[in-house]
Amino acid sequence: MNIDTLAGEGTQIKGRFKSSLGDATGDPALQQDGAVDQVSGGVRKGVGAVRDFARRQPVATAAAAALFGFGLLKSLRGRGARI
Repeated sequence: MNIDTLAGEGTQIKGRFKSSLGDATGDPALQQDGAVDQVSGGVRKGVGAVRDFARRQPVATAAAAALFGFGLLKSLRGRGARI
């Protein structure tokens, strides 16, 4: 577990609290702000999970990055981009 995972979880909890408070008070702006915090917290937790995976499995991470890059290059060439 790293700082991104922990911070993401904290942001999600904060977002759930804001959403609940917005529901209780009938404040749509607070509800929306809470939903945004929940999504951004989930993204940050995902980044943390990827970092943890990369640290545990460096060879698999390099292979996945190479495949992604190769696929990206092939798709760009197919659309007429010059590389």
